[in-house]
Amino acid sequence: MAIYTLDDKRTSILLIGGSRHTAEMAIRLRDHEIPFTIFLSFDDAHMFAFGDSPALPPYLIPFSSSIVTSIADVTIPPDIIMDCQPLAAELKVPLIHEVIEEFPLAIILCSTLACTATEIMHYIQDSHNVIGFGFLPGHTGSASIIELSKALNASELALNKIEQVMNATGYTCEVVEDRVGLVMPRILATLMNEAAFAVLENIATKEDIDAAMKTGVNYPHGLLEWADTIGLDTVLSMLDALYAEYRQERYRPCILFRQYVRARWIGKAGGKGFYTYASGYA
Repeated sequence: MAIYTLDDKRTSILLIGGSRHTAEMAIRLRDHEIPFTIFLSFDDAHMFAFGDSPALPPYLIPFSSSIVTSIADVTIPPDIIMDCQPLAAELKVPLIHEVIEEFPLAIILCSTLACTATEIMHYIQDSHNVIGFGFLPGHTGSASIIELSKALNASELALNKIEQVMNATGYTCEVVEDRVGLVMPRILATLMNEAAFAVLENIATKEDIDAAMKTGVNYPHGLLEWADTIGLDTVLSMLDALYAEYRQERYRPCILFRQYVRARWIGKAGGKGFYTYASGYA
């Protein structure tokens, strides 16, 4: 594949949504000197998480100079609209609709942990090419490989463009079939779910389960601490989507995930999950 050289006048990225997933991708783009803008809608729930009036959550404050809250303030039409949030398609589409009418030539690069690229393209009536990617917070930010998937109606040219841009951010790309959760995230979420059931059923302590996975099969992290790092809300979103798609018992989320997320025990980002942490930023 040809080496891709970023040209500010030719390529621009618009990140959408105010989640911590957006912030983590912004760090990756900033560290690779790739210009970007973050668009936040006033309807974004993250902006109201810290009071009654709109306010930036702490994880977005470092990027305040790159944030706009009006499409009219996006000075350079983006070539890529990037959505890193691991949400079901129907939750993503309103924000995507808010921006795509203004940028008819943009490619949509969309997290497909809880939906498929083809599903997003269906919702927007094939008006834009959609490429899916497996962005896992707490993992993909430091990873060297990222999975991409092409919506069935998207063009190969759009996929090639996204591959080139991802290469520029330091990723090696693996193109996989357009399925909910892609490959590695799907397998990892299933293993984390099984580990959570082991805790629920008092088979072993969370510490012993994590130690067994690290020393027994040489995993880089224990499954439960890994779930805390990715975010229990993200893992739950993947499992819910997989269960809805396949109706297989192995994807039925352990109730611990749902209860912990209800309590805002989402892992490291919130200060508590399966383990307790000194601080969080959710």
